[in-house]
Amino acid sequence: MLIIDDDVNNLEIIEGFLRMGNFPEYQFIKCKSAEEGLKELISYCKEIDIIILDQMMPGMSGLELVTKVKADPRFSHIPIVMQTASNDKSKLVEGFRLGIYHYLTKPYLSSVFNAIIRGALDFFNHQRELSIALEHSRVLYDCIENASFTINNLEQASKMSVSLAQLFPYPEKVALGISEILVNAIEHGNLNITYEEKTELNLKSQWKQEVERRLVSEENKNKQVTIHFIKKKDEIILNVKDEGEGFDYARFLEFDPSRSTHNHGRGIAFANNISFDRLEYVGVGNQVNCIVKL
Repeated sequence: MLIIDDDVNNLEIIEGFLRMGNFPEYQFIKCKSAEEGLKELISYCKEIDIIILDQMMPGMSGLELVTKVKADPRFSHIPIVMQTASNDKSKLVEGFRLGIYHYLTKPYLSSVFNAIIRGALDFFNHQRELSIALEHSRVLYDCIENASFTINNLEQASKMSVSLAQLFPYPEKVALGISEILVNAIEHGNLNITYEEKTELNLKSQWKQEVERRLVSEENKNKQVTIHFIKKKDEIILNVKDEGEGFDYARFLEFDPSRSTHNHGRGIAFANNISFDRLEYVGVGNQVNCIVKL
């Protein structure tokens, strides 16, 4: 883990939080400036799984460092958690668009901090697994114009994300967005796990267990997520429909500063702004078209 903050006390506090959060398999590289942090990142880019960064620092700012990190293929995939004392909406949105995984608004509790760090590490690992899987053959891209699929659990969602991504011209761009949409359809749609419930489950590291518990219940065990792939002359449409009651999707389509400190809630905005050219929700929100222009 690379920790960058010009305040020595903050560096010690963050390390203390991490040790409280039970990350025994990680070593900590602590830097007092963005310039120093960039040098360490270049030296140890293969060992660093996450960057914890302060926004305001003398010399190179946090956002300037994020720009450099995301522009370099050696470490552009590494999730970044940025600390900030500002609620400036334009700055927060700019950070999300640059590729920041999460914001932490000072002051914050150790439990919230560690839940966010664990979420970022899980994100990193999932992204890496998808990238490895995508190295397989692209034969399907040229052969399939229309196809339908059904899934009902997280394992199927992960495998289907890789398979579906191979049907797009840039699979590495859409894979994570597809995964976020499919997981959202299962957890929030079919299983009716609310936003607030997921927040608490993440804090207790119990989200996956709750998903598995609800999947086998009589109420949910036969529910499916239906996926339709349609390849047209000028665009590809991935239609995803769950059996839930829908949700207020409009407020999740963009990166919202008011949710910047929450331990989840960025998947749909990520898919809409980064993975696809646009998302179009249908009706109450239990059906979405993920669209890529050709």
